[in-house]
Amino acid sequence: MIKILTLGPKGTYSEIACQKIIEKLDNKAVIRYEPSIDLCFNTFKEDILVLPLENSIDGFVQRTLDLLVKYDNYFISSIERVDVTFSFVTNEVSIDSVDEVYVQYKALQQCLSFLSKFKHLKFIQTESNTESLEKLMENLDKRAAIIPHHLVNFPFELTIHHIEDINPNQTRFACIEKTLHIRNSNNALIVITPNDDRPGLLYDLLHIFKEHNINLKSIISRPIIDKIGLHHFFLELDINHKNIQEIINDFMSIYDVKIRLLGVY
Repeated sequence: MIKILTLGPKGTYSEIACQKIIEKLDNKAVIRYEPSIDLCFNTFKEDILVLPLENSIDGFVQRTLDLLVKYDNYFISSIERVDVTFSFVTNEVSIDSVDEVYVQYKALQQCLSFLSKFKHLKFIQTESNTESLEKLMENLDKRAAIIPHHLVNFPFELTIHHIEDINPNQTRFACIEKTLHIRNSNNALIVITPNDDRPGLLYDLLHIFKEHNINLKSIISRPIIDKIGLHHFFLELDINHKNIQEIINDFMSIYDVKIRLLGVY
């Protein structure tokens, strides 16, 4: 039986990602839930850890990236995409009658275009979409919630579907394991940590990928906690079945940097 750890509670998009993974594995599985990304990393003893990596509206989940650097024995082995859609629900007959809205912090960022139309609303941020629904059901008076479409199972007076900023809206979930699988794949995620800062540093770092005819799908910088002014550079590469380890070795033979392979998928 496969053991999986993910963000909880049940009913979230993290659980949907896990269910899709289980279907592909064609195996029985048990899912354990933790309430935060940090606790998922700290308590990871299962076979697979499933965490959000990037949303098409809100971008990369920075905490996931930061902890992949901190825990040097965790690696992304595959990616699962999940369609994400949100609904505005309330037992009031009009949004004008709503004072407060329960919304998970990431859901809020993905529905700003809709929510910005209603200046009178006060947003109460929650830790999960499931918590948003639970808080609303505790007290329906003049309150509303932003919840995933699949959680709408109560006959609210007012329900507005597809309030996300763009459609389709997707979240990529990373399947994380404690073993690095170097396989014949299309994509790789690496982190480059320079030992110094100078003009033209980033240009020099990126030039070698052009020489190897490798397309950069994304690049994001994150501060190095104990070195103000220096940054980690996370690069997602379209390696197109090339030998990523050879490229990394070539890279390190030229530049004075630390480079780690965070996953091949």
